[in-house]
Amino acid sequence: MQAISQQRAFSSSMRPATRARTVVVRASQSLQGKVVSTSMNKGVVVAVERLSPHGEYQKRVRITKRYIAHDENSTASVGDYVRLEGCRPLSKNKRFTVAEVVRKAD
Repeated sequence: MQAISQQRAFSSSMRPATRARTVVVRASQSLQGKVVSTSMNKGVVVAVERLSPHGEYQKRVRITKRYIAHDENSTASVGDYVRLEGCRPLSKNKRFTVAEVVRKAD
């Protein structure tokens, strides 16, 4: 029992001095996708596509993920292509805001 406490005391005294911590600033996340739903009040659902290699065959496959974004002025409509900016959590699922409408639907 005494050997364990001595070992702990020895290991804690041998630790290097703590360094000053630096603040890491993350670049804001920006995504671009197509609006697929506008049925929420001040919210839209945006489908973002990306290409990723298949695990076994390495062929690039298209992966679609749906993000719920905040649209304060309800400027986006279904079919529009929009740019999303990351922000603080606005609700349980909202983590993005609509920054701009890149291209209007035909």
